[in-house]
Amino acid sequence: MVKCIGNIPLGVAGRVKNSDPPNMRILVERDEEDTGGFFIWQSPPEDNPVQGGYRFDDWLESAAALQTYFYRSGWKIEWQGVDGGSIESM
Repeated sequence: MVKCIGNIPLGVAGRVKNSDPPNMRILVERDEEDTGGFFIWQSPPEDNPVQGGYRFDDWLESAAALQTYFYRSGWKIEWQGVDGGSIESM
């Protein structure tokens, strides 16, 4: 079972379909041990954030801030491998 904050899955790689660069990859993880917040790992399409291949990150202090961040980003994200398929966040 994938844990989600709203429609944002945690620990699941996603591709941002309307990003610059195109098809930027992201991964959202909860930082429970240190801050209680959330990291958003971002990488170009050739890297894999699940395997530590990220180049940028953002940190947010709460679930509400995470949802606001995604809403304001306007990203259209295809999340891979969720229950054998994918879900889309908007």
